[in-house]
Amino acid sequence: MANGNGTQTQNKPKLELALNESATLKLTKDKPYSGENSFGAYYLYSVAHEGIEKAFFTSGDLHQKIVEAGLKAGDEFRISKTAVQNGKKVTARMDFEVVSKAVVPASQPGVMPTEVPDDGFRDIMEQSLRDAIEATKAVNTVQWDVDSIRSIALTIFIQRARS
Repeated sequence: MANGNGTQTQNKPKLELALNESATLKLTKDKPYSGENSFGAYYLYSVAHEGIEKAFFTSGDLHQKIVEAGLKAGDEFRISKTAVQNGKKVTARMDFEVVSKAVVPASQPGVMPTEVPDDGFRDIMEQSLRDAIEATKAVNTVQWDVDSIRSIALTIFIQRARS
């Protein structure tokens, strides 16, 4: 399918449950796309189901349960579409339960993460700090404090990062 600028786009398959069917889903994004149409508010979640990324439209009630559970990308939940007798009419009820939440490693004070992507800015910042300290030593007629050195280092860093 082509979009407005001539490039190809591919829609994700839509997840639809039959009556008395359930599915375990993993959120692939933190928040849904939301909007409103003639049927009311809708929420479009991006989920993984059986290893395939799919689009999952949900009602406000189910959306509220997901929000209240505090689910984020990587968290899993199970939904079940159950037939419910309401007088002579059979309707569907969506049941929801949290399966698992993605474990986010807790940061400990004073402990650096073991793997930090090397973007080059750390080296630039360290050199900027060294240069700021050297600059303040060269001007010994002024009493320099930590905030002044930090300001000079940040100014040098910003200029170097821009180029």
